[in-house]
Amino acid sequence: MKITHKLAQDIVDKTMNILGKNINIMDENGVIIGSGDKSRLNQFHEGAAQVIKKGEKLEIYSKDINHLVGARPGINLPIEHNNKIIGVVGITGEPNEVSPFGEVVKMTVEMMLQQEFLLKEIQLEQQARRNFIHDLISGRIGNDPDLFITRGQIVGYDILIPRVALVIDIYQFEKTAKRSLQTFKGLKEGEIHLQRLKNDVLKTVQRIFMDTPQEIVSYIGGDRFVVLKTINLKDTDEILRKKLFRMGERIKNTISQKMKFKVTIGIGEHHEGIQGLNKSFKEATQALDVGTKLERAGDIYHIGNLGVGKLLAEIREESQQEFMGKTIYFIKNNKKKKINETLLETLQAFFDNNLSISKTAQAIYVHRNTLLYRLRRVKEITGLDPKKFDDAVQLRIALKMRIYQGSSKVK
Repeated sequence: MKITHKLAQDIVDKTMNILGKNINIMDENGVIIGSGDKSRLNQFHEGAAQVIKKGEKLEIYSKDINHLVGARPGINLPIEHNNKIIGVVGITGEPNEVSPFGEVVKMTVEMMLQQEFLLKEIQLEQQARRNFIHDLISGRIGNDPDLFITRGQIVGYDILIPRVALVIDIYQFEKTAKRSLQTFKGLKEGEIHLQRLKNDVLKTVQRIFMDTPQEIVSYIGGDRFVVLKTINLKDTDEILRKKLFRMGERIKNTISQKMKFKVTIGIGEHHEGIQGLNKSFKEATQALDVGTKLERAGDIYHIGNLGVGKLLAEIREESQQEFMGKTIYFIKNNKKKKINETLLETLQAFFDNNLSISKTAQAIYVHRNTLLYRLRRVKEITGLDPKKFDDAVQLRIALKMRIYQGSSKVK
């Protein structure tokens, strides 16, 4: 384990504030990498080299400095980590003055280093886990599946357990977090706050799975998190779907109540094999995106319940625009005529009420004859009769496309 200049200087500054004496930290080669006297940085310290070689403290008096390159009066002690000398800490001053502080400073520096190294190990472990999860949901398994399975075991996951992906979207999470960064003066403090918010969400979700440690939870960027939920293959599709919806509701309600965010969740299907999680993740993302566009944010959507919406996600935008142009936006006879918002809303209500004239009239508060007149106008303008099945299907799909494309006005 190496001591970096940044870490060494940080420890020097903190220790000097307490001790009131100049402190130097030398690396495993005897080079000064942290000092209260910046002019001494990157200089070779022969006294420190002797400490590293012999493994014991060295007291340097004023009369000795001419015999040691880069040395000044003081006491120098080895810095140990896991029974190995990784550097030297020195206190500037006559040994009889600074020796009483020697062991205390050595112990303090070693404790600080131990905390930093431990934190670094935890961060590396967390990063390794995040990288593994991202590779898993992205399908980047590599050429050796067994090696990938072993990699999962190293970070604590058995990926042979069957799972289903749930993608969680927290409305404007990243935007809200970044906006809150403006309240911090320094970039470092702001980044720490942003990371804390992410960790709060992760911990909130992980607590739900406290009794089932093989559930995989991770932040995947932007406003989104993923849960790879273990499942029981003995469950029927209907039972499994109900369980996943109940879990989705629990996640959504927990985050909403605790952190006051609007939460939308997409759920995929189960697919065999390691690569199956990539497919389930894509489906969960698609369910989330399509459900939010066609319905609303703040709900739970399963890929199996999307109906026409699933097809829309797979049709190119240009093709959708062309289809809409030939149906609800197409002017059949008179180019000056166009289908307006009132007719589109009437048509939508007609389909929402299963093509029932009476129920639709009640729903939109119009007389039956007014509704029939509007439906005739739709037929005159588009050439498609909403009361005929084949024509109604075309109009219904066109309206779904209109919502999916986010159109608020006729083009």
